[in-house]
Amino acid sequence: MRLLAFLAPLVAVLLVAAPAQAHVRATTVAVDLRSQGDSVAAVVDVEYDVLARLLSLDGGPNPNPDADAVGVGDAAAEVPTEVRRDSLDAHASDVAAYLGERLLLRRSSIVCTTEDDARVELADSGAVQVALSYDCPASGPLTVRTDIFRVSDGVVDDTTTMVAYDIDGRRGSTLLDTARTSFTVGHGELRSEIPRFVRLGAEHLLFGLDHVLFLLALLLGAKRLRDVVEVATAFTVAHSVTLVLAAIGWVSVPGWIVEPLIALSIAFVAVDNLISPRTSHRLPVVFGFGLLHGLGFAGALSVDGPLSVSTLADLVSFNVGIELVQLAIIGLAFPGLLFLRRAATAPVAARVLTLGTVAATVAVAGAGLVWFVERSPILT
Repeated sequence: MRLLAFLAPLVAVLLVAAPAQAHVRATTVAVDLRSQGDSVAAVVDVEYDVLARLLSLDGGPNPNPDADAVGVGDAAAEVPTEVRRDSLDAHASDVAAYLGERLLLRRSSIVCTTEDDARVELADSGAVQVALSYDCPASGPLTVRTDIFRVSDGVVDDTTTMVAYDIDGRRGSTLLDTARTSFTVGHGELRSEIPRFVRLGAEHLLFGLDHVLFLLALLLGAKRLRDVVEVATAFTVAHSVTLVLAAIGWVSVPGWIVEPLIALSIAFVAVDNLISPRTSHRLPVVFGFGLLHGLGFAGALSVDGPLSVSTLADLVSFNVGIELVQLAIIGLAFPGLLFLRRAATAPVAARVLTLGTVAATVAVAGAGLVWFVERSPILT
């Protein structure tokens, strides 16, 4: 019964959180800035569903006023790719105008003006990519301010904007959010950015329920502390490699391939726990899946151009945040599982332990399969 007392709330929270994950009203925006003489080129990546709901791209106002979050129950989440492209083409001027008004650049006290050659397209990742050109004839440091998807728009409650820049010979990146909406190139300190990227990495894993379930599936199959150390190390090394390579653009795999495979990795590990008591094959499997999860983590970051000390520090900080949450999950979950296994010495308790472990594993596998179907463009 101790096992049920431990596992029942855990499984209930996971199953309830699975559909609720889509209700998190938060989004991420990526901005890349490059100076070219008196001009600054900006490339902005935003979520299609958020933009569609804000600007009514798919016809009319919010198609489902009762939905609690972007993409939940509204028509945008089910719009085919070709329809999205046609909608963007029809509303390209509105999209460019909105982003041009919300992404403000200025040198000294002179506001940079947007030019009329904006390009709006749907990227392979499914995000809307908008290329803007700013005329900045004044001299002095460049100040960037973004109000893209602010709270008063009524669409999201939180927006994190990652700005990568190559301005006047200075390269780096910074994070902006509702508490900090602007920065001046060259005036930021590296140490002030590190905590922001650590937090971003921690939040990305903590609120990425698929990554959490993958870790729990690994823990359910681990018998000894050595097993945990080995699989955690393999997973960490693998996802760190692809995280960096994908973030700097050296490796690129479309999200419609990565996300379904991440979901499938959860189901595979969970089922493997049930049908294969031996774990000798687990390390290469975990390493391979770790490479996939690293590509998923990189979805929150985008670094263009050559690496600098600043961008490298940001990537390392982001990965540190991921590892801190990963260690916290392992440190909380595995000792509890180990205690229950050692406490279940009586035959009845051992039987209950086995049944509870099987039930939890099946629940994790089921969540992975559901996500696989939901994320597969061929199956939906």
